[in-house]
Amino acid sequence: MPFQRIGAITLNTGENNIVSALIDTANGFAYFGTYTVPGIVVKIRLSDFTRVGAITLNTEENILASAVIDTTNGFAYFGTQTLGPSDYIIKVNLSTFSRVGAVLVAGADDFVSAIIDITNGFAYFGNNRTSSSGGIVRLRLSDFTITGNIILGALELYPYAAVIDTTNGYAYFGTATIPGIVIKVDLSTFTRVGVITLNPGENSLYSGVIDTTNGYAYFGTYTVPGIVVKIRLSDFTRVGAITLSSEENGLRSAVINTTNGYAYFGTYTNPGIVIKIRLSDFTRVGAITLSSGENILYSGVIDTTNGYAYFGTATVPGIVVKVGVQAVPSAPLNLILQCGV
Repeated sequence: MPFQRIGAITLNTGENNIVSALIDTANGFAYFGTYTVPGIVVKIRLSDFTRVGAITLNTEENILASAVIDTTNGFAYFGTQTLGPSDYIIKVNLSTFSRVGAVLVAGADDFVSAIIDITNGFAYFGNNRTSSSGGIVRLRLSDFTITGNIILGALELYPYAAVIDTTNGYAYFGTATIPGIVIKVDLSTFTRVGVITLNPGENSLYSGVIDTTNGYAYFGTYTVPGIVVKIRLSDFTRVGAITLSSEENGLRSAVINTTNGYAYFGTYTNPGIVIKIRLSDFTRVGAITLSSGENILYSGVIDTTNGYAYFGTATVPGIVVKVGVQAVPSAPLNLILQCGV
């Protein structure tokens, strides 16, 4: 699949500003959370790229700023961003596409990021715990209860970017600070075990992806122009950065195809731009400028098998843009024939 814009869906009136996104490739759907009051979850069927439904959440369940999906058990979890000192995590049943419950977490102000460990049964939500530090909340999926809190260090605020290495048992949170900070969390003990302060100018980490096979994480900055920073996980060090081209600003979203070795970052520009990064030599190898009105790529998901990425815009109403990316190669024909003998 060539790297190109394939098409777009404009959502219904009121389904504005797509701030979070999830994908279930096995069942063929993507889900998008809105920056609205209350929040709305919109369901998109991937096979024909059509909107098939939406859930409007309860009063006060506003601004679905973060989300994770448990495809094994068929649930999605959305973190809210409200004006109060507490926020909600909402549970959605994907098979019935219905809201099944919510937990209010006292003192967790704005769930701005989320990651999930399906094997061990936990989700983690980054939040602005206090005026001087961020926090991380641990949610046990089996009974939908909060089982832990970490208050981060002084000035470790706004953990907007989050990635997880479930194999080795660590999570990494990038902060929207000046300069950006990457915090390492040991999931087995649920403790903060390390921190990297990035270089001057590498500010405001709003997006991130991880390549656990090769042992690197990549964080995108909300700067002009945007910067992609590379972190080696084995010794938790910053090993390099790419400053992007002029006008490729504000890296608000990101997806990764580790099999083929590319990451894609979406910009906070009008219109939005999708930038392609080759991981093997850590270079920018291309970009797509989207159509007029497809502005500010707030969120993104990727279907690596079929070779498509989907980016949600911060527009009124929201737009989901479909981009062709390189698909995971299928098995060679001779291998398939041998397997059938």
